[in-house]
Amino acid sequence: MEHSTAALNASEEITPYRVHVSSKYLELTKKKLELTRLPHELLLPKAREWEFGTPKGVVEPLIDFWLEEYHWREREEHLNTTLPQFRTAISLPPALSTSIPPPPLEQAPTPPLRIHFIHLRSPHPSAIPLLLLPPFPLTNLSLSSSPLFTSLSKPESPTSMQAFHVVCPSIPGLGFSDAFTSSSSVLEQTADLFNTLMLRLGYVEYLCSSTASGRESPAGIDYRLPRMMGERFAENCVGVHVLEPVVEAPRVGRQTVAWMKFNVAKFFQANVWGYENEDWIALRASAAAARNPSTGESGKRRALLRGGRGSGGYGATAHLGLREPNTLSYALTDSPVGILSMILSSLHKTSPEHKLSETQIIDITQLAWLPGPEAGLRFLSSASKDLENNEARETTRKSRIAVTVFTEESGYTPPAWLSTTHSIIFTQRVPGKAGLTIWERSDVLLSGIRGLARSLDTLGRLPSPLERVVVTVAEVDEEEDDDEGHEFQLDVESPDTDHTIVAAS
Repeated sequence: MEHSTAALNASEEITPYRVHVSSKYLELTKKKLELTRLPHELLLPKAREWEFGTPKGVVEPLIDFWLEEYHWREREEHLNTTLPQFRTAISLPPALSTSIPPPPLEQAPTPPLRIHFIHLRSPHPSAIPLLLLPPFPLTNLSLSSSPLFTSLSKPESPTSMQAFHVVCPSIPGLGFSDAFTSSSSVLEQTADLFNTLMLRLGYVEYLCSSTASGRESPAGIDYRLPRMMGERFAENCVGVHVLEPVVEAPRVGRQTVAWMKFNVAKFFQANVWGYENEDWIALRASAAAARNPSTGESGKRRALLRGGRGSGGYGATAHLGLREPNTLSYALTDSPVGILSMILSSLHKTSPEHKLSETQIIDITQLAWLPGPEAGLRFLSSASKDLENNEARETTRKSRIAVTVFTEESGYTPPAWLSTTHSIIFTQRVPGKAGLTIWERSDVLLSGIRGLARSLDTLGRLPSPLERVVVTVAEVDEEEDDDEGHEFQLDVESPDTDHTIVAAS
């Protein structure tokens, strides 16, 4: 296929981007931290301190660190000097068809969204394009401390390890990407935006990879978004890598043939039809853990908290976040410590023994606090509703996927269960649990992405290296008088500071 770089008009400019947060906003953050009122809590033994959520003994030292030792200007400089950042405005496509027609107000034309992205061009001539999706609801800059970017773009042995041109955007409303102004079909619209971004960069064909467990992701976003990239844009997104996909066991009546294969293979514990001995061992361990009350929540409590099919797996636990995102936003928008406590809880549930440093944790929190949490909460709510509305819709196009599963996770999913909805071209079954994959098990991500590339190469579908790519079309803008700034939450105390993010040389 011939790859060409078309001339971009003014509305399609790709602009280098530097983060610079208003000093007034940093002062406001300091005031909020100093005035924080912490809740009283029960006295619990050390082994039970997380039973009711994030304990005060974990939060308080991080508040002190944030106030006394953490310096955002230093972190800004680190982000700006280590990660090549860009932003481009992309117009949304015409209203997407959904099972429920959108309200009339949402049918009006919407302004372009400015999408912020990291673009790491590999120096190796054999490099191919990769769209890397950050874990929801983290921003792309939250991954700055992961070794993944360098390992992908500058492998130690480029002759034996596939190199990639890495594009890592932030989902609309997170980090420095503009938020959606409507609330329908957010995953489909995000897929459209990201595919347009790749084409605008000159990447006519590319690979896509998730970076976190889809099953542990809110509303399964970390599985459903890359899946949608592969299904909607199969001519461009030629292969997708997913971790811990959200899928149920085959059911008679819907996937009768797959159901029969699974039950026959299970009865004989046979290595047939994509099933392996590791699957049977992992399924037995998962079933035993589910029956053992000492290993986790009871079945009834788990069902209440996580919800049933169509709930996105979050049930009563996230009722406010899913059903009433605005209600929860009032608390979190006004409290950096509230956001910190939620991030700490999520990190602990995902990887209780994680080794993230204080700086890494506050980086993640600061990047969530800066734009405010409301857009991310609305994105989650909309994605969950889309999941419920579209649950019964059958897939008409199978995307090529590489699947990574972890054999010690509860609710283990054999890769073969995806055969009815995907064309599986590579699988890897990894001992242990997913944890914070992007930081703790980046080698697993690298193996899955490169496994996808090798399999596509075998099929003759690996994208060809490009001779030239659009990297930037405009100089870095000076936006000191930008009346359309990023709209950080400063309007209460500083109504004249709309331009809190400045792209400066």
